[in-house]
Amino acid sequence: MKNMADIVFFGTGQSAQLAKVYIEAHSDHRIVGFTVDPQYATLDRFENLPVVAWERLEQSFPPDQVELLGPISYARMNEFRRDRYLEGKARNYRFASFIHPDCHIYTQEIGEHCFILETNIIEPFTKIGDNVVIWGRSHIGHHVTIRDHCFISADCVIGARTRIDQRSFLGIRVTTLPDITIGEACMIGVGVMLRKDVAPESVVVSRSENRVAPFPSSRACRLL
Repeated sequence: MKNMADIVFFGTGQSAQLAKVYIEAHSDHRIVGFTVDPQYATLDRFENLPVVAWERLEQSFPPDQVELLGPISYARMNEFRRDRYLEGKARNYRFASFIHPDCHIYTQEIGEHCFILETNIIEPFTKIGDNVVIWGRSHIGHHVTIRDHCFISADCVIGARTRIDQRSFLGIRVTTLPDITIGEACMIGVGVMLRKDVAPESVVVSRSENRVAPFPSSRACRLL
């Protein structure tokens, strides 16, 4: 974990409460405020800290004083998190990461703004991009590539040399065989075992047959 940073977290929901607990318990960072899109800026304070509208963030928390974290959301097939990340970068903000100390990580190739919870095992030669969320208790095999803006839910097992392209979402307990490619913006449902490659924007819902839904993930955004 890098040196202490003052953090503004994007969001004021349950994920914000969760992130605050983890950060206070397991890092040298500290959350000093929250930010939300203007239509949700109905509170002045949350968790006893100030809430500032996203469009006016610089007025209260300039980029040279804080780093940003969040949202840790997979809304709109990770587009929401991607967009806020890119907007923050364009406004000259830096982004913090949180990696739980109770992980076994054997790679140095982890991008910025990653949120990785406890008891994950990440084997050697794996590459993890920017703005990636990995929930707890997953096993990520060696030489795996997880590209930017992906969300890996809890208890996933990702076989060696698997490639997961940008903005893909893996539900709880997804398993892949080795050497699988998951295309960009795929939605892999709870408990699926992937035995073959899936094309970009695929929605895989069958646990046993790897049945691909007859519509792209862009149409499934409302489910997320």
